[in-house]
Amino acid sequence: MSEATEDGYTFKDDDVISPEMYGTSGHPYEAFAWLRQNDPLRMVEPEGFRPFWVVTQHADIVEIEKQPDVFASEPRPILMPEASTPEVREELIAEIFQKLQDNPKLLHVLATSGEGGLIRSLVQMDPPDHTAYRAMVQPWFKPSNIKKLEERLTQLITEILDKMAGDGSVQEIDFAQDVAVYPPLKLIAELLGVPEEDEWRLLTLTNELFAGDDPEMKRMADDPLSIIDTIKDIYEYFDALTDELRANPNESLASYIANGEINGEHLPYKELVSYYTIVATAGHDTTRNAITGGMEALVRNPHQLQRFKEIVDDENSLKLAVEELLRWTTPVAQFSRTATRDYELRGKNIKAGETVGLMYAAASFDEELFENPHEFNIERKPNRHLAFGTGPHQCLGLLLARMEMRIFFEQLIPRIKSIELVEEPERIRASFVHGIKHLRLRYQMTT
Repeated sequence: MSEATEDGYTFKDDDVISPEMYGTSGHPYEAFAWLRQNDPLRMVEPEGFRPFWVVTQHADIVEIEKQPDVFASEPRPILMPEASTPEVREELIAEIFQKLQDNPKLLHVLATSGEGGLIRSLVQMDPPDHTAYRAMVQPWFKPSNIKKLEERLTQLITEILDKMAGDGSVQEIDFAQDVAVYPPLKLIAELLGVPEEDEWRLLTLTNELFAGDDPEMKRMADDPLSIIDTIKDIYEYFDALTDELRANPNESLASYIANGEINGEHLPYKELVSYYTIVATAGHDTTRNAITGGMEALVRNPHQLQRFKEIVDDENSLKLAVEELLRWTTPVAQFSRTATRDYELRGKNIKAGETVGLMYAAASFDEELFENPHEFNIERKPNRHLAFGTGPHQCLGLLLARMEMRIFFEQLIPRIKSIELVEEPERIRASFVHGIKHLRLRYQMTT
């Protein structure tokens, strides 16, 4: 389906979710703007995806997210391509079983998973499980605990930026790969008790898990089932870590998960490993994408970079700037929900069993809520973006992510003498967690 507009843009269903589109252009803001103006709740049928309602307005996403009893996360919390026919699906399942023959525990998980797959984290859950599992670690993420991490995070970022500055001469660097990735990665590795020599494992597994459609990120570019090898590695790594932490518990977040209980019992194997997985991956991938995309926005808007230098010492202004960086990048592009009953929205009937795709980046640029939404403005106020989602599934680690970004830019901005793009950024070919994978900069910093 396609429709032409007066300004020459032709809307196509594939534009809203195609990994190729995201890899080429980033968030499809032109398609989102067209939808908000012409059809904010539209049934689309992108190639390779089951049909879904694409939701692009802020108010509609909030309405849906606040009703988990009506719009469930299970069984499809994320819009993903699907096998084309039942025969293809059966063939893939047989190949997956074959890959897991040497791991009986994981094979059992697969055999008993049904449509749910091998990962069942907070993202996949609905109440009452979601409520119970989130409450298990919620105390760890309280503000007083996050505040305790500030000194260590400041130290980590100082070391990273000192290395970036070098001897103070003009330098070139891939900011995404060599700088932005490390503050959240190193911190989450420490929180999980993962030794420094294993940080590369977290990074590699995250890239493969969240950006499996990107040949550069996929373990084997020509193997559609290489993601199973990734999940297998995740299970084996955290299985061993659990045994160690149950024998020798400590104060780490990983120990909190390993020894946590629901209804008086340790977590089931699949849910246990999935808990580690969502913390280890989402705990750094989204933040690195926000840092990278935020840096690109500042470089492309030098007047805003200069303004940032002027206000960086003001705590409230710094917080506003971080919120605009988050809005501008909105790393988690989408989630999906399944209607548990018929529901009317915008005069249209969403039928029980149908899927709605919640496009957070579209909501973060909604003209009804944001004045001049496509203007990058670090002093924007108010700024009710949906970079962290909303409702019961709002990001558990939002306080940590905000603190990481605040400290990073608070330290970086005053040290920049000059900075420019060396070449156009390369984007991740992914329409779930999205961002820039290569950002080459030429710069000079104070030592």
